[in-house]
Amino acid sequence: MRSIAVLLALLAAVPAPLRAAGVGTTGAGLLKVQAGARSLAMGGAGTALAGDLSALLVNPAMLAPVGARSLMLMHWPGVADNRTEYASYSVPLGSFGIWAGSVLFRSLPDIANQDAIDEPVAVSDGAILMTFARRMGGLGGAGGVSIKVFNSALGDIRATSVAVDLGMLSQGTGRYPIRYGLSITNLGNPIKHLEAGEPLPITVRGGLSWTRGWYPHALTVAADALLNTEQNTKVAVGVEWLQAGHLAVRAGGSYNRYGGTSFTLGGGWQFRSTVLGPEAEYHLDYAYLPFRVIDSFEPTNCFSLFVKF
Repeated sequence: MRSIAVLLALLAAVPAPLRAAGVGTTGAGLLKVQAGARSLAMGGAGTALAGDLSALLVNPAMLAPVGARSLMLMHWPGVADNRTEYASYSVPLGSFGIWAGSVLFRSLPDIANQDAIDEPVAVSDGAILMTFARRMGGLGGAGGVSIKVFNSALGDIRATSVAVDLGMLSQGTGRYPIRYGLSITNLGNPIKHLEAGEPLPITVRGGLSWTRGWYPHALTVAADALLNTEQNTKVAVGVEWLQAGHLAVRAGGSYNRYGGTSFTLGGGWQFRSTVLGPEAEYHLDYAYLPFRVIDSFEPTNCFSLFVKF
């Protein structure tokens, strides 16, 4: 638990920004996005959910459990033609730890003014992340840091900012220990479009996960809680049943202060193949994510591929 205590000390230095603002008062909305169909299908409870490279956006320490060269791709067609793409690649550095480079991109529908002769305005957001993590302390302990460059484009107007994420990971003892994760993300300067500046969505997350095996089956339960600069709180819970080490069935739910209650479903298939290397491990995952639009739900579908080789 020493690694968690270290991050708690860091969090004590930044309480004011988390009390200073309300909904809609931050920029760089892409930095609130989570990745990976597995964690999204489990309600977004990914701060302590080990297994792939999707958790790097919420807790950089989660890179350490991956521990190998790996690749992840995600495609998420969202509501109203929004599209989010994520790619990440990790390389182990021996006793130094493990490194990963990631790209997150979101395109939005062009903004058109029906009463003007101007061309529609293209809107897109992108971020590049460099993440480093290594084992710390006892069994299961790890620390991680991400440095990311964020860019927002609104027609010809560009805005750029740099942010840092910090994360810690620990776990209890016993045959089936509980894993604990804690992070603070999006520490950086405000992002400015022309002269107007908006603070980044600084977010504090805490989470846990627990896996119980009945070989070759396994049950995983995960839970998260977060608070960001907009005073938005979120609680998420998810569950996964892995049948015979191959077929995964997942479900989750979350409560968001500003968005209310939502639910998610999903599944996955895991297998091994020699296509990309000796006994490479493949994970194909899917998530069904309905979003509340006024008084109805709009379904979206997320797909991701994770390969460890």
